[in-house]
Amino acid sequence: MITVALDLSCTICGHSRFTLPVGQDDGDSVHCANCTAYKCKAMDLERALMATLPPSMPAVPASSGAAQAVPA
Repeated sequence: MITVALDLSCTICGHSRFTLPVGQDDGDSVHCANCTAYKCKAMDLERALMATLPPSMPAVPASSGAAQAVPA
């Protein structure tokens, strides 16, 4: 798991840091890093973030293993 700050907030405690799965053993859920409340599935978060990319910024497929660009 990796802990990152996102432009989202936890509906339980209001924090904006979340744990994201990075390995096969990490599962597929995103949780609040503060209170561990479930936020969403990792693929749903990825789809939502990819939908916010400007047209000039190409998306990198998740299966490529490369880092993905996320707008600030």
